[in-house]
Amino acid sequence: MLHGTGIASMDVSHCEIGEVRGPPARSIAAHFPASDPEFTMESHAEHARENFAQTVRRRDAEIDLFGACLFIAGEEYSTLDNRYYFDKLDTLAAMATNRLPDDASLYDRLDVVRSVLFDSADLRGNSGNYYDPRNSYVNEVLDRGLGIPITLSVIYREVARRIGVEMHGIGMPGHYLLAAGSGEHQIFVDPYHRGGLLSRKECLALAIRGHKPSSSTSIALSSRLLPACGNRSTLRRLLTNLKLNHAKKKDYKRSLAAAERIQLLDPENWRNLSDLARLQAEVGDFNRAIESLSEFLDRAPEGSDTRRAKDALTQLRELARKQSSPDSNN
Repeated sequence: MLHGTGIASMDVSHCEIGEVRGPPARSIAAHFPASDPEFTMESHAEHARENFAQTVRRRDAEIDLFGACLFIAGEEYSTLDNRYYFDKLDTLAAMATNRLPDDASLYDRLDVVRSVLFDSADLRGNSGNYYDPRNSYVNEVLDRGLGIPITLSVIYREVARRIGVEMHGIGMPGHYLLAAGSGEHQIFVDPYHRGGLLSRKECLALAIRGHKPSSSTSIALSSRLLPACGNRSTLRRLLTNLKLNHAKKKDYKRSLAAAERIQLLDPENWRNLSDLARLQAEVGDFNRAIESLSEFLDRAPEGSDTRRAKDALTQLRELARKQSSPDSNN
């Protein structure tokens, strides 16, 4: 529906350094106080959307990334028990702690996490069915042992944190890694490939598809191709995966749900509004599609090519008129 009309094709967002943070999401549920440290551990799948919105209203560093991922999954799995999956992480971390030597170095700790997750728990990248939406739900990854870079990284990071290693995401084009430390001493980890360690040059070579960068270009490329990825950016990237993968399967209802959560997470994301409009039209909600596309046109930067979007808006208004007509058969 509305193909080629100017409603933009699905937005593929990558993490950017210094991204603009939007204001707190509106329509936040008041089931729990924002200061409650147990909030994201509770099982409230029936309020998953509201709980997700409440979680991401916090400052980036205060967002419980794993808890927010569980609230994303909660819309798909109505009986999801959040605490069960937090307990799973605690069990994995306890296994890692028991294997640590008394004088454990950073490398020792990373090696123990690798051993626990990819040997004992047998987590692995789902190369056989990479675009299966289940790979984007952390509960499915822990249950099935199959995931994609971003969800395996979320789990790896949570276990590492529990044994004293703070890590952050690296949002490479087309791939997602973790990093520990900073500057020249930074260590890169690839959870999708069984927790392998990478040098900065190896990461850059991976980012530019195998072309080994020279020492003179490494610094210039690092900030662009190996951008630090905060909690909000990581969630946006995860939801973009779901939006795209469900749309590929023509499951527009679930794709729309992902797009709606992207807008909650990042209200300033004007590009996502065109996706919202397209998906709302696909499920027959023409009035909301008109609202979304109108807002997209209002917020598009000056100089943007919006001709096709304006044509699409005209079509949407005609479809809405026909839908509301008493003579309509729909």
